[in-house]
Amino acid sequence: MRISHLIQAGGGAAVAQGVECLERDGAVIFDRLTDDSRISDLGRELEPYLSKTPPGEGLFFGRHTKRMGRLLMKSSTARALAVHPLVLSIADAVLGRHCSRVQISLTQAIRIEPGEKEQILHKDDEFYPIEKNGTEFMLNAMWALSDFTKDNGATRLVPGSHRLPVARDALPENVISAEMGSGSVLIYLGSTVHAGGANCTNAPRTGIVFSYCLGWLRQAENQYLAYPPAVAKGFSRELQRLIGYSVHEPNLGWYEGQDPRVL
Repeated sequence: MRISHLIQAGGGAAVAQGVECLERDGAVIFDRLTDDSRISDLGRELEPYLSKTPPGEGLFFGRHTKRMGRLLMKSSTARALAVHPLVLSIADAVLGRHCSRVQISLTQAIRIEPGEKEQILHKDDEFYPIEKNGTEFMLNAMWALSDFTKDNGATRLVPGSHRLPVARDALPENVISAEMGSGSVLIYLGSTVHAGGANCTNAPRTGIVFSYCLGWLRQAENQYLAYPPAVAKGFSRELQRLIGYSVHEPNLGWYEGQDPRVL
């Protein structure tokens, strides 16, 4: 079992290929989707914040794993990646079947430090406790700031698990490591069983993830507290819409009877 590795192609070919892989396997990797200079800028912008972020607690969050949100406030490069045209086109193709617009559910940097153990297998859409009947609620894009390898904690996935019930374990032969080089992006469905890997090396593994969800769902990270109007007004119109400063048809999310972009 493996996850397909694709490259960005012209026109809509890459989008169609990505959607096909997601429907079949629940995940796909686009190799080197952004260049080294952008990854370097991203690391430089986030490092002052990551260095001060304490490790997590418990088996799920990891005792040797750092997790940091509010990336759009801390990095202009993160803002650019959050609206990457290919990723958004795939998100719209998968999620747009069930909503009038897609929104960002969370932004998070994840640094798995040496000595971290494997995370518990899970599906990200578990916190929506209703029968989904084949509807996809979420799609995640994990960008690699460093090379992701099996030894340093690359994301573990169970291909095809988006069609199966939630499970906390899986046969070892069904779990693969999403190995990829820095600048690559792993796109996977919220219904795909996955987890962070164990880091058996002497160097950290760092990535950032943007989660996109249906526009009528509650977001995992409270975007309006993370980016209040005074901050969001400095974002592009597209990014403002993605974090929720927009009405979802027919009239969800209005402010004083108006589209919240007036703020």
